[in-house]
Amino acid sequence: MERPAVLFVLLNLWTTSLALECKLVRGSLKQIDAGNGQVFGVNTNNDIFTLYGSIWTQVPGSLKHVSVGPAGVWGVDANNYILRLDEGDWVIVPGLLTQVDAGGLASPAGVNMNDDIFCLLGRKGASWTNIPGKLKYYSCGPTSCWGVNGADNIFIMKGMTSTACVGSLLWEQVPGYLSMIEVSTDGKVYGVNSNGDIFIRDGIAPATPAGTGWRQIAYPQKAKHVSYDLGHLWVIATDNTINDCTE
Repeated sequence: MERPAVLFVLLNLWTTSLALECKLVRGSLKQIDAGNGQVFGVNTNNDIFTLYGSIWTQVPGSLKHVSVGPAGVWGVDANNYILRLDEGDWVIVPGLLTQVDAGGLASPAGVNMNDDIFCLLGRKGASWTNIPGKLKYYSCGPTSCWGVNGADNIFIMKGMTSTACVGSLLWEQVPGYLSMIEVSTDGKVYGVNSNGDIFIRDGIAPATPAGTGWRQIAYPQKAKHVSYDLGHLWVIATDNTINDCTE
């Protein structure tokens, strides 16, 4: 059966109903990241792409994970080497990570093969700072970072600033279970669980940075990766198809 080009996803927020129109985007990706008005992704061959208008343009290099945000464009390759896109060229940054995130105010962060957590103060900081704790996936926003551990437990670290990438150093567990989590440039939080279900965190505000609860987004496919920026929720399904969802 031919896949429909447009899907309609209903998301209930409090007492209102919000309809998201999801358009199938040409191409195939295993991971995607959106931030600062840009979209990057990698496919199963570790080829790198960025979106110009509605066209995917291949970027030279090879990465298994890529991230774009206020800290720039970062990635990790198949050998866990860390790379930063600098004036069109990938520059190797000392250290090893399995996943990196560029969503902090100015500091990239990520986790390594042992689930150790690190952040780098500034785009070209001297060295990675180890943050106590264990996470398999870590993502940062303007004032807080979120992560999930090997058991899919969810945690938030508050107090992130442009001069304090480690935050408060006080982990707060958030109810629920997710296998991956993403914080947008404006602080919205989305995640996917081990069953491929998508969730949004309600109630995030300056007075309630951890939000008030999870709300499932009814989506007709099983997802494995999501990212949100400027009103667009990007969804990678388990078959690596790409959908761009907007209100």
